[in-house]
Amino acid sequence: MLWIRRDLEAEQVPIPSPDLTAAIVRFPERDVLVVSVYVEGRNEQALEAAMGQLHTAIVEFRNGSGRRTDVILVGDFNRHDTLWGGDEVTGRRQGEAGPIIELMGEHGLHSLLPQGTKTWEGPGGIASTIDLVLASTELADEMMSCGIHPTEHGSDHRAIRTEFDTTPPERTPSDRLLFKNAPWLEIKERVRTKLEALPCGGTVQAQTDRLMSVVLDAINDLVPRAKPSPYAKRWWTTDLTRLRRMYTYWRNQARACRRRGREAADLEQKAREAAKEYHDAIRRQKKAHWDSFLEDGVNIWQSAKYLSPGGEAMGDKIPPLKRRDGTTTSDKAEQAEELLSVFFPPCRL
Repeated sequence: MLWIRRDLEAEQVPIPSPDLTAAIVRFPERDVLVVSVYVEGRNEQALEAAMGQLHTAIVEFRNGSGRRTDVILVGDFNRHDTLWGGDEVTGRRQGEAGPIIELMGEHGLHSLLPQGTKTWEGPGGIASTIDLVLASTELADEMMSCGIHPTEHGSDHRAIRTEFDTTPPERTPSDRLLFKNAPWLEIKERVRTKLEALPCGGTVQAQTDRLMSVVLDAINDLVPRAKPSPYAKRWWTTDLTRLRRMYTYWRNQARACRRRGREAADLEQKAREAAKEYHDAIRRQKKAHWDSFLEDGVNIWQSAKYLSPGGEAMGDKIPPLKRRDGTTTSDKAEQAEELLSVFFPPCRL
């Protein structure tokens, strides 16, 4: 699965595999092929097939663009090698990632995670490096950081955050009002006081305008605003933040004991209980938020789009258009020009 900023120009790349998801993200000065990868463990046929499909996707991407092309592959490769796992990789596991190494060499890809970074943790404190971030040379040179994300939500695989020294198009986030935290009694009193001071006469439209003006002023003044964040989830609550911090605390306590070689059954139990409480609360809150979303009649068309079989996640965007000469459009400006030329061709005199 891939999540891409809505305001970026992106085109999904079809790959005949349920374990690979790819998209081309277009920037003013370059195109970037981003691929989310999963390779089944202990299955050499799956590894060979995945590397072959990645090779084909990279070649077609680079051959189809006249601009700078960057490649980044991220995901669970399920293979060990000293190149990314360090000296802790046992001799019997060394060499199992041969097809991955060959793909890296053929396309100039580099592993960005510091060698030996633990990306997976199993029961009993067993940890290894099987999740990778592979990037082409120019993009790797622009890397600012690549490591484990500081926030953990209880998965056995750790989230990885990678930052590059690039300049994406600026996004101006709009203020979002937190109506669930609105002081409704105070708003009601403000509206009542303001309306009492206004004249009652005039047409129905004039009275409506006065009412709307008073209500909107009260809402804009008194309703708190959400803090803009690229990771904001509308269903998130302060209670979930508290539960996440509690889970993180007990998990870190248990992990610290394991690293010191001590068994702390009580801490392990508290960590498991905190994780269960946290994840159960997330599921309940997601369901409650979805039910509330469906109850609002304004959202009926959006929800229908989610539920339609084969619906596109980017259904409200125009896909790249193919020109008469076989080339495709790369941004909104070129799409507009192509649509204009097709629907309104120049007059033949």
